Amino acid sequence: MSIKQNFPRIERLPDAVANQIAAGEVIERPASVVKELIENSIDSAATSIHVDIEQSGKGLIRVKDNGQGIHRDDLKLALEAHATSKLSNLSDLSQIASLGFRGEAIPSIASVSRFKMISRLAGQDEAWSIDNKLNVKPAAHEQGTTVEVNDLFFSTPGRRKFLKTDKTEFLHIQALIRAIALSHFSIGFFVKHNSQPLFQLAACQDEPDRRVLNICGRTFVNRSIRIDIAGEGLHLWGWLGLNDVSRSQSDRQYFFVNGRFIRDKHINHAIRLAYEDHIATGRFPSYILHLHIEPSRIDVNVHPAKSEIRFSDTRTVHDFIYSSLLQSLNQPLATLETEETYKSDIQKNYSAVNENISNYNGNQLQQEQEKKNTNTRLEYISLLNDRFIIAVIEKEQYLIDIYKARNLIARENLIKNYQTNTITQRPVLVPLSCELKQKDIDYILKQIVQIKRWGFEVEQITPSQVLIRSIPARLVFADTCKLFKSFITALKKNSSTSDIAETIAKHVNDAGPVTDEENLETLLNEITLFQTKTDISHPLPWKKLDSKILSSILDY
Repeated sequence: MSIKQNFPRIERLPDAVANQIAAGEVIERPASVVKELIENSIDSAATSIHVDIEQSGKGLIRVKDNGQGIHRDDLKLALEAHATSKLSNLSDLSQIASLGFRGEAIPSIASVSRFKMISRLAGQDEAWSIDNKLNVKPAAHEQGTTVEVNDLFFSTPGRRKFLKTDKTEFLHIQALIRAIALSHFSIGFFVKHNSQPLFQLAACQDEPDRRVLNICGRTFVNRSIRIDIAGEGLHLWGWLGLNDVSRSQSDRQYFFVNGRFIRDKHINHAIRLAYEDHIATGRFPSYILHLHIEPSRIDVNVHPAKSEIRFSDTRTVHDFIYSSLLQSLNQPLATLETEETYKSDIQKNYSAVNENISNYNGNQLQQEQEKKNTNTRLEYISLLNDRFIIAVIEKEQYLIDIYKARNLIARENLIKNYQTNTITQRPVLVPLSCELKQKDIDYILKQIVQIKRWGFEVEQITPSQVLIRSIPARLVFADTCKLFKSFITALKKNSSTSDIAETIAKHVNDAGPVTDEENLETLLNEITLFQTKTDISHPLPWKKLDSKILSSILDY
């Protein structure tokens, strides 16, 4: 038995409903809004983009750029569906070079939020603003555009309840900005979350390694291969991580086509095939790869979020990527910079700028030493196993454990200088990035004053990394990242000043033996000063030698 139904007549959807349907395709979560707005800024030829996020994007998303701006008469058009400056006729669809072109993003975003846009066109003296209700008013703004999105999905509470936790949405935004920053080196990205700096990435057109270093860390840069191969109308360049920096998940895999971050099963297959014999089973390779291809050879209009593309000659692209990666991965490893090489270079740099360590402890030590008897004779007789030394101090012979002596003196000086707020900082010649857990980053941001008092100067550069710019001067030969991690662990435990100083001082010998004449003379001076100025109850790492005992030892 058939059932008869009476369907209503076909009608055009109201603009508000059509825009919200489009928003359902384009605006999946707060990160989608951030993506669309940043891409608009990039298309406007901006060289600096500032992003402010609150409540993981649910409360506020503000994107400000210094691009070419929007003409006053075009502001209302910008909020209409399928209105764009990036296409004018059908043939343009086969030559798309911009990131956005559908004209859906702005009206879709405006339909599900409290929206405001301010823009000043290049060469104009006035700026103009527009809101959801299409009210256009004069405003104050420099050249460029600012878009504010408040209360995302307030008009569609059903959509809002499908969002994940703030932490999850925040992680999506972080991952998105990392990807965008790795695809546009000529643009500076400055991002804050809840008023706290998240990314501070200056433009680095001529130094792309610096951007990669800030986002992926020094280990990735040191243990990756640079690739730059062209052929068949294709140009592939970037960084291929070795097995050392493989991951347990595919969270460090970036592939860009003409600056657009994409995921494609054919490209993924070519990369996986090339890495097959160069990575441990069950691991995921790390890479940052850029492919440049004629726009006419790809179709980017296959997905509302533009995260997928279609190649006109998939097999050619697949084989080019596979052969290029395989050629690079098979090159001799001897040509690659190793972690040891890096450490050696840093040590040389330290030596090049390393003044006498006593100079870094302020003028107090130097003044005290100048007051000492100028006839005091400081010399050493013998150095044993790069650790023990027989030295003459005040005409007495001592056996000194160099490592423990440095450790003790560093600890006592750190305690004294911390209590008087006089710990001297030493700038790190090449600021180092240090990867930490998110909870440690949050703790560091709250304790930045206390951290600086201990002689450290750090700056957050990614959600999981800080850049170490200065360390306590006495720790000139420490392993910088290891030192800082140990310090933060001790600080979080609410350790006493003495315990924190001891934790830091343990790193004074990280560089191994530093037994050149200048440093040994400095150590002997400090031991002499230490004995006259410090009251230590526990055993000291140096012993006065009786001449009779020495004679009996040497008498055979």
